Amino acid sequence: MNAANRILIVDDESVIRELLSDILTDDGYSVESVASAPAALEVIVQRDEFALLFTDIMMPDMDGIELIRRARKVRPSLIPIVMTGFATLETARAAVKEGAYDYVLKPFSLSEVKLAVSNALDRARLQSENARLNELTEIFSISQSMANIRDEFELHEFVLESALRQVGAQRGSLMLATPDGQALEVVASRGLPREASSARVNVAESISGRVMQTQQPLLVTNIRSHETESLSRRLPHSSFVSVPLAGAMEHISFASAGKGPSQVLAVLNVCGKHNGANFSEADLKVLDVMAKHAAAAIENIRLVRLCESGHIATLRQLAELQELRESNGKGRASRVTRAAQAIAKRLGLGASDFAAIEIGAALYDLGKISLDVSLLTKTGELTKDEWEAIRRHPIIGYDLARNAQFLPKAHLEIIRHHHERLDGSGYPDGLHGDQIPILARIMSVADAYVAMSSPRAYRDALPAGDIVGEIRKQRGIQFDVDASDALVHVIEHGELA
Repeated sequence: MNAANRILIVDDESVIRELLSDILTDDGYSVESVASAPAALEVIVQRDEFALLFTDIMMPDMDGIELIRRARKVRPSLIPIVMTGFATLETARAAVKEGAYDYVLKPFSLSEVKLAVSNALDRARLQSENARLNELTEIFSISQSMANIRDEFELHEFVLESALRQVGAQRGSLMLATPDGQALEVVASRGLPREASSARVNVAESISGRVMQTQQPLLVTNIRSHETESLSRRLPHSSFVSVPLAGAMEHISFASAGKGPSQVLAVLNVCGKHNGANFSEADLKVLDVMAKHAAAAIENIRLVRLCESGHIATLRQLAELQELRESNGKGRASRVTRAAQAIAKRLGLGASDFAAIEIGAALYDLGKISLDVSLLTKTGELTKDEWEAIRRHPIIGYDLARNAQFLPKAHLEIIRHHHERLDGSGYPDGLHGDQIPILARIMSVADAYVAMSSPRAYRDALPAGDIVGEIRKQRGIQFDVDASDALVHVIEHGELA
């Protein structure tokens, strides 16, 4: 039914209701009539399909002005027209104050009724077009924001928050499909009980699972009379919307995406309208559009992550190949990683720094792939040209890694600056003090520790006491003070065994 021409008539006199229904229906309007204000209010709450409310002012149980006040709280876009045989300036003002668009007097002039209705519906259509334009603008803005998000967890939260705001809902969840496609896990939620905020449900035993299987959005106005009631888990709200986030990429197998073409990546659920009303077809359409944009954003993030993983894997392989070219080089990056992360832990750094160290330590000597193996294994004194070649390897490694474009700044800084010295005599850029990024300072002392604790062709591995002495000697000169102290602590407490 076209809501743009749908009118609800409220009057306790059946003759007047029938007359209005006849003349408006004949004129191309869709009309429904009820005998009382409470009945009208119930219809308005349950169904968002009326553009115009045509009501008498004087009625038992609830007058027309009170009906308008309550109805517009539930449906602000509803346009009321009042009819009365007792029109006064006061009643007209009261009706207009509560949002009435116009009023007509009894006994009716059919031409006046049609004109009032036609004008009101023109206004309703204009309001609807403006609301639709605003809605499309908002959805476009949301879609752009989704496309700019690079972290999937952040995207989950944004999608749910935006969905709740768009349809005026208080509660909701976003549930990701498990890799085997047999269950859904809550990854973002609002207003749910604590035990439900990280719930996992089987597809066959939940409404969200049904939506995932059918790949069709679901609008329920009253769960108590809906076929899915047995799966409702005693929902606190009778009306809700559940929409699938269906992926479009068939040629890539993503984690949490199931198998096969056009698989559902996730399911978005909302319930609990702020005004207590039921969700409408318009709400369903808005959420379905948002879900399509969200699915594309999730796939983009996963595709980028897949590309990033491939690039990093290639760089890691080059770095591992480089390790094998050096005598006693195998496993060096792993040892540097352990030492650097032990220092970072002692300094109280966070998870993102640990992740940067893990990648940075794997790639920090990548630039040595450009050096001749004879130079890497040389035990004698280096010539000036050989020394210059050695000093260029951080820049070469940095350029190789930078071409991947997605590596964060912290990773690249480790690669470029791990040979800088606190006193400014390091290379390649001669940075000093706090100019050297903290993770590069940590990597510098960790690298030195691994070098001293590893056997060389010209010496055995140094004992722990000698290493500690050398670190203390270079504390504040070559090495960062805090990083040096942290490393000494973990060495002396046997935390790098």
